[in-house]
Amino acid sequence: MELTSIAIWGLAVFTLLGIFFGFALAATARRFYVVVNPNIEKIHRWLPSANCGACGFAGCQAYAEAVVEHQEVPSNLCIPGGKETAEIVAELAGKAPGLVEDRVALLRCHGTTAYVKTQANYLGIQTCAAASLVFGGPRACKNGCLGLADCVRACPFDAMRIGRFGIVEIDAEKCTGCGLCIPACPKKILELYPRLHRIELSCVAREKASAVRAKCLVGCTTCLKCINVCPAKALSFDDVTIHIDHQACITYGPTCGEACVDICPTFVLHRLKQLPLPEERAHPVEGETTKGMAI
Repeated sequence: MELTSIAIWGLAVFTLLGIFFGFALAATARRFYVVVNPNIEKIHRWLPSANCGACGFAGCQAYAEAVVEHQEVPSNLCIPGGKETAEIVAELAGKAPGLVEDRVALLRCHGTTAYVKTQANYLGIQTCAAASLVFGGPRACKNGCLGLADCVRACPFDAMRIGRFGIVEIDAEKCTGCGLCIPACPKKILELYPRLHRIELSCVAREKASAVRAKCLVGCTTCLKCINVCPAKALSFDDVTIHIDHQACITYGPTCGEACVDICPTFVLHRLKQLPLPEERAHPVEGETTKGMAI
């Protein structure tokens, strides 16, 4: 009988405590309730929810709040979302739509294990950042891809991987152009190209031709032939390496026939979906017509 009484009193006490704290929590929630702009949730639903941080904010929710609540935050910061998302964000946030350039990451290197020489075996921490601190890395070319996947780990869209020949491969279909891989590369050989680019340059050689050719079979010798034949003046040399003005190239159009590609002696300047060829095939015997290896 005594146990029953204790149980009943215990139940009553905890019930009253539950009711009291319930009312206390309800009163507190009402007191500190913050009105949320419904457009924040609408914008959040339109964002890709990748939380990649390419916009400069902690995630999609943080960007949605910032673009609605702060006038200075532009509507076109979500690169993965593209033009359509930027237009919707601008409309919901009451801002002018900003320009969103559709871009894709490109690796300016084709120094695969088949083409570039190896100087040493690296046994340290398996990251490009660490390996590059040890005499520039184990490969002979100190400007090329080390293949230790720092950029792969930085990509939130699974658009990069280390290929079977030891360097980074990029899936253009998955790449959103967010640019998070760019600072992850200690060699600075990843670039963002317009998705509609016409030609690619797979090398950032920064040495004299003789030094480049001694280390890599597909290294750019900066012979400048491509610059001289380009009618669009889209190629330039800054005394270190070759650069492409993709906008000038795209604007000029295909009437040039990609003359720069055809004159490149190392094929390191190539058309889309083609790869440079090794030196032993760069000068085919009579009757052969190889100009880039299709992939």
